[in-house]
Amino acid sequence: MKALLVGMLLWGAGQLSAPATVGTAASTSGRIRVEVLSQTTPLRRGVQTFQVRLADATSGKPVTGVVLAVQPWMPAMGHGISDVPRVTAKDPGTYEISDADLFMPGVWELRFTLKGTVEDSATVTLKLSR
Repeated sequence: MKALLVGMLLWGAGQLSAPATVGTAASTSGRIRVEVLSQTTPLRRGVQTFQVRLADATSGKPVTGVVLAVQPWMPAMGHGISDVPRVTAKDPGTYEISDADLFMPGVWELRFTLKGTVEDSATVTLKLSR
């Protein structure tokens, strides 16, 4: 029985994978690279959690001292979502976006605003399936 339990735990641990990049964009100024990662791929409609990395476009170093805001937007329908996703700062240059309810399949934009040590914006395009 112990062997079965250990085997199941090891198998389950093997199923966890590192987040995959699902979209990238250069900021409006071109100075910052925005990378969006997800634990779940392919992306499907529903409540999402993303990891966002901000890096200097030239050096690749994390961009720190930034307050990040995001507005999910569905361009084909001309609307966003009513609830504002939660943005939590993690490691330097890394943020977690949670409670982003992308409730329809199709193309979505994550419209980012950066304020603080830099003032900039970026839009990352994602495609969600059913």
